[in-house]
Amino acid sequence: MESLDLTLKERLSFINQYLILEKLYPEEAEHYATLRKALQEGYKNHYRDLVYNLSPEMPVEDCKEVLEILSMYRAITWSYMDITGKKEIVHDYQFKGFDGNEEAEQLAYASYFIFDLDRFRELLYDKEYRDFNSHFPTLARYRRMLKVWEEVAGTDIHSKHRLNIEQIEKIVSA
Repeated sequence: MESLDLTLKERLSFINQYLILEKLYPEEAEHYATLRKALQEGYKNHYRDLVYNLSPEMPVEDCKEVLEILSMYRAITWSYMDITGKKEIVHDYQFKGFDGNEEAEQLAYASYFIFDLDRFRELLYDKEYRDFNSHFPTLARYRRMLKVWEEVAGTDIHSKHRLNIEQIEKIVSA
């Protein structure tokens, strides 16, 4: 991890915030006091401890790709339910998630979007909780599916979300 450069003003601001946190959360006061002391004493080598739990930023393009994948599965789910009149989706048509080892950023973002932002809840398929860890890489397949989705449904938002069974089959077979 690269070193963290802080101005005096930033250090003072963080010191004050840690003083407040020490009072607000007595059970974690010792931890906050240690971080505050590193700032007060100017121990630059320990500034990175302030951000140890921050994940690297996920590029906007990667976020958009995950949302496009979720939208595709929403279209498959809703279309299948409309066609069959059933609320249960066959397993082959369900969103499997992302691999927790190879596609961890995508997995975390999809989970954040579904659980924290309360969107795409239909992809839970009436299960109270799904972790969306597919335990196998899925991103390459999803990218192929996205291309087919655009080919068979076009770019019009309405036609992309009103698929017939043949279109669904073609997409999931990609």
